[in-house]
Amino acid sequence: MKKIFLSIMICTNLLLAFNASDLKKVKEDGDCPKCDLSYADLRGIDLTMSDFTDANLTHANLANTLAHKADFSRADLSYATFESSNVKGALFVNATLKNVNFFQARIWKGNFSNADIYKCNFDESALGSAIFKNNNLSNSTFQGTILYKTIFKKNVTGIPK
Repeated sequence: MKKIFLSIMICTNLLLAFNASDLKKVKEDGDCPKCDLSYADLRGIDLTMSDFTDANLTHANLANTLAHKADFSRADLSYATFESSNVKGALFVNATLKNVNFFQARIWKGNFSNADIYKCNFDESALGSAIFKNNNLSNSTFQGTILYKTIFKKNVTGIPK
C-alpha cells in the first residue's frame, strides 16, 4: 500500500512540474512567453527585460532574482515568491497574483493595473511610483512597505493606510 501511495505522489508531482524545455529556454534566452514554469526554481537568475506574458509561474521560486522591466502580463503567478527580488519597472498587468510573496522586494515603478491580487505579502517591500488600477488590495499585507508616490487610481479597494 505504501508503494502505491508513493508512486501516486511521484506521478502527481511530475504532472505538476514545469516543462524542462521551457526552463532551459529561460536560462538560455531569458524570454519565455506562454511557458509552463510552474514549480520552477528560478532563484538568483537575471531575468532583466524578460518576457513571461501568459506564462504559468504558479509556485515558482523567483527569490533574489533581478528582473528589471520584466513582463509578467497575464501570467499566473499564484503562490510564487519574489522575496528579496529586484523587479523595478516590471509589468504585472492583468496577471493573477494570489498568495504571492513579495516580502522585501524592490518593485519601483511596477505596474499592477487590472491584476487579480489576493492575499499577497508586500511587507517591507519598496513599491515607490508603482501603479495600482482596478485592484482589490483588502486581503494583502503592506506592513513597513514604501509607497512613495505610489498611484492608486480607478476602482482600487482596500488601499493600505
